[in-house]
Amino acid sequence: MNANVTQPNSSPSDSHIVVVHRVGPNWNCLFASLNDQGTPLVEDTIAIEGDQALENLLRTKSPAQIFVILPGSDTVCRTTTLPDVENDQVIEALRLQAEAKLLGGTPSHRRAMAPLDSAVGETNRVGLIVAWPESSDLSFPSCLKDAHVIPDAVSIAALLNNLRPTEPLIYADLANGTVTIALSHVNGAALRATRENSTNKERFFEGIVRTANETALLHNHTPSFTEAMNSRLLVALSSTVEEENMLLVPEIIVRGAVDRVMQCSNTDTSWWNAWGIALGGLLAVTGSLQPLTTMQQNAIELHPSALEKLTQRLENRTFATRLLVAAILVLALGPAILSGIRLSVLSILHPDIEERYDETVLERKQHIVYKELAKSVWPMTKLIADITNNVPIGIDIESLQIDVGEPISIRGRAINAEGKTAAEVIAFLQEQLQETGMYKDIEFSYNPAGTYGDREFDLWATVSDSLRRPIYIPEKDFGQWTLAMQQAGTPLNTVAANSAQDETGQEQGRQSDSTLTPAISDLESSGNSEPPAYIGDRPERERTERTRASARDSGAKSRTEARDSGSPKTRVSDPLSPELIKTMSRDETNIALKDVTEGLKRIGRTDPDTKKRLRAEMRLLLDRLKEVPE
Repeated sequence: MNANVTQPNSSPSDSHIVVVHRVGPNWNCLFASLNDQGTPLVEDTIAIEGDQALENLLRTKSPAQIFVILPGSDTVCRTTTLPDVENDQVIEALRLQAEAKLLGGTPSHRRAMAPLDSAVGETNRVGLIVAWPESSDLSFPSCLKDAHVIPDAVSIAALLNNLRPTEPLIYADLANGTVTIALSHVNGAALRATRENSTNKERFFEGIVRTANETALLHNHTPSFTEAMNSRLLVALSSTVEEENMLLVPEIIVRGAVDRVMQCSNTDTSWWNAWGIALGGLLAVTGSLQPLTTMQQNAIELHPSALEKLTQRLENRTFATRLLVAAILVLALGPAILSGIRLSVLSILHPDIEERYDETVLERKQHIVYKELAKSVWPMTKLIADITNNVPIGIDIESLQIDVGEPISIRGRAINAEGKTAAEVIAFLQEQLQETGMYKDIEFSYNPAGTYGDREFDLWATVSDSLRRPIYIPEKDFGQWTLAMQQAGTPLNTVAANSAQDETGQEQGRQSDSTLTPAISDLESSGNSEPPAYIGDRPERERTERTRASARDSGAKSRTEARDSGSPKTRVSDPLSPELIKTMSRDETNIALKDVTEGLKRIGRTDPDTKKRLRAEMRLLLDRLKEVPE
């Protein structure tokens, strides 16, 4: 075997494994291979000085696997007691212990764990957990960046094997303050790696003794055993004053290691100080402690996916904390920033956005009014027009009763017409009303036929959709082809031509009316605080004349009008304060809005103060409808 060779001259060999250990200024390289039985065989030991010489040596030898010894001063070493059960259960229990002891603070490529071999008579197992913190400032040459790392505590554990000597197994290196110790106890063996003060040898030796004492006391050794161990340890240290690093190994450990390695029979103390830890690393790589030799300085990434990269980054506590803070800031400030950007863009593209917003608010208020009115008010004129349009020739309507929420009632007289008997004409009326989709549950009854076949009848129908607008063909649309035109024999084609001409004239009229739009817009944006003129704001005279004309044309009177004709007018609703309106529910607001709307219908110009109050209350009620959820 060669030692202290600065420039290797050996040619490439069949070496497969090399264990590199830094001892003082030198790199000690132990080359070995495995025979057919899996027994390690030491091929060469070479000590060189300098990183460049180490790189040249590794390039010359070209080993298949490179392992480097990690000093105990940069290592976290923990041992734990495990039950003596199946190997799978032991490994699972050890994994849980590792998570509890290391708390996930070390990445997976910088930590390792494995159970030690149990000695004869032991009823439990000892688990060894080692880690290389990222906070360590230790770095290796570029030629060792891909090498696997073996902590010196793992080398000592491999030398210890299943033996339990009474003397401690200690490795100390004055260069970096490393002190690694293995001590037997009643439950197995304890391993510890630490850093001691190495400014001078006296303090360093005191630190070694103190570490040995603490380890013995932590594992329930007696004071007499501790004192005897200290005495022997002081004698052993005094004999190695000139050594920078030392390996205090019992004789039984030396014989056990020599028996397990081929071509290694050297038991000299100086040789074990230089090559003992590297030899222990070789035993760990080729033995049962191989899981403890898988650590690396950098994680291996062949072709990681984006998800794998993100997962690895999130394992970093600093990055995860920054990402969490950024997410909170985005969630808190993001909507406000986006809204501000959108508002700025809209302000640039639409300078009159405030006026448009006011118009939109006004339209929404109107829609609310119309929606509420649609629930409680029917378009009577439309209903009468639809009924009239569906009355076939041969029927004279005597009375038509319509009341909101009640079935309509039609009373009339039917005669034989267009080849149909009076009864068929009544049935045809029922069919016509059914096809509009506005009515349901249509029923009728008629009296016996008179002298000329005429019959008096009554018809009832429930209004299902008062706002539906049926599409009538020209032959059935009395608005285009009236009864007078049909009786006079006016052709339908002539009526269609006249209708097209009328539509053209109406379109021109609409275009001319569009010139009034700016004036209307100016009126709406003039700052008037009163609400728009809804139903009930027309003059009393116009409403009275329209009611009288409708009564003359239809000759009908609703049941409500008949019931209320002799009663006084409904009183105006009591004043509503803004505070009271703010406490109303949605149903209470709808009822109050209906009362105010009906009050506006019945207030004319004689009481402008009440009318102004009702308008203000309508505005507040509309605002309340927007606030209360449906």
